[in-house]
Amino acid sequence: MRYPSVSLSLCLLASIAAPATAVRPSLGALYVHARAAEVAGDVNEANAGFATLLAADPSNPTIATRAYRQALAGGDMALALKAAQALAARPALPSDARVLLALAAIRAHDWPKAQASADALTQDRVFGFVAPYLHAWIAVGSGKGDPLALLEPARAIPLASPYYTEQRALLLIALGRRAEAVSALTPQAAEALPAAVKDAGHGLSPLLVHLAADFARQQYVPVGMIMARMAAYAAPDSGMAWLTLAELLHRMQRQDLALDAIDHVASSDPLAGDAHTLRIALLNDSGKHEEALAEAIAAAKRDHAGSDDWGRVGDLYLMLSKPADAAAAYAKALAIAEAGHAPAGVIWPILLQQGGALDLAGNWPAAKAAMMRAYALAPNDPAVLNQVGYSQIEHREDVDKSSAMIAEASRQRPDDPAITDSLGWVLYLQGKTMQAVPLLERAAAGNPSEPTINEHLGDVYWTIGRQLEARYAWRAALITAEDKDRARLNAKIESGLGKGTAAP
Repeated sequence: MRYPSVSLSLCLLASIAAPATAVRPSLGALYVHARAAEVAGDVNEANAGFATLLAADPSNPTIATRAYRQALAGGDMALALKAAQALAARPALPSDARVLLALAAIRAHDWPKAQASADALTQDRVFGFVAPYLHAWIAVGSGKGDPLALLEPARAIPLASPYYTEQRALLLIALGRRAEAVSALTPQAAEALPAAVKDAGHGLSPLLVHLAADFARQQYVPVGMIMARMAAYAAPDSGMAWLTLAELLHRMQRQDLALDAIDHVASSDPLAGDAHTLRIALLNDSGKHEEALAEAIAAAKRDHAGSDDWGRVGDLYLMLSKPADAAAAYAKALAIAEAGHAPAGVIWPILLQQGGALDLAGNWPAAKAAMMRAYALAPNDPAVLNQVGYSQIEHREDVDKSSAMIAEASRQRPDDPAITDSLGWVLYLQGKTMQAVPLLERAAAGNPSEPTINEHLGDVYWTIGRQLEARYAWRAALITAEDKDRARLNAKIESGLGKGTAAP
């Protein structure tokens, strides 16, 4: 879920605006303004509006609930906490807010309040399974009680048990018994353990990260995002918490918030490289292509940069319609990979990308040489078969052999829209137009925003006399087409298919 649309009922407006006083009418207007900012994705404006509303009317559950949700989405944990506290005595308190209240008390070392919050959470139908972990870490922080004994109930709770082994190991480390923690785990799991656990918050943060990932895996991404927010709140210096949060915000199409989250990962963090990779992707997805390219080039020029770094530079150059520069970047990636004696599974994808870039740059002989090298390394891979076969057909070379390659690729991946499109287009070029139609229709249904597929479908429709549908397909292609293809598509939409306007 991103943000719901603004929908204010008369009852809701009445609950905010009544009773009539000098202040109440302005609160109603401010609520509408804050909700509009929330829907528009203006985080700062929405947070500021709900903070003002909450301060003016903390007893209003509608305001407090909306403030809580917006604050979590926008990363204003102070506002989220105030809203949760305003709702604490009401049945309307969200289940995840109970977790936040417990974490806030743990961060403040207010152990009686933390204990009370954990006790209250025990009866919660949604997050009650977290309570044994809270009780155990509160015992560590307060020095009262046996943390390991308090942890034991988690083993019998189905939702809690998957996290028991790691949490027990972290508790043992916090208690100064690291050797015992290591001995209870597999070597691989033990290697991932931290050298120390600073406090209860750092013990609970990994649990919340796992919860975030598990909720996201079950397609509950917004709930996962909330858990990741709380993981970062519990341990503000946790690179894993911030990276997980950024990834989930990215999935929610909130690149602005994801960029803010990723900036919290310290350059010295072991995950700094992963964070930088995600940052470049976020910049690119935000439309900041040049900035993304500049950062990618800087990363590729660092000592010990790998072939992936230059491959990323090549990908970004292609997105900016600079195929010659992309080909040069792929050449550097290839040189690094070959110098490091990388396996064929690393080499041929680079060659395939390099070949595609060279072809776009107008150097077909060099492009074909690169692609044939890829084919020699992976002669049965469907991606290789499709790209090599299709590229040769575009240049009207070895049509029969290339058709057989594409047919084999389609046999291996019958549901791949790109390969299905290639097969349909080959049949069309061979004069088997009626056989091509269902394949191209299936490809368009599988990837309706792909301009090449839609243009191919339009050309075939026009050829068999379905001119209205042809223009519809060409218009669909025009929506996402590259600039270099737009004139050709517009000409077809205006005058129909001709010798100079056929798809390449």
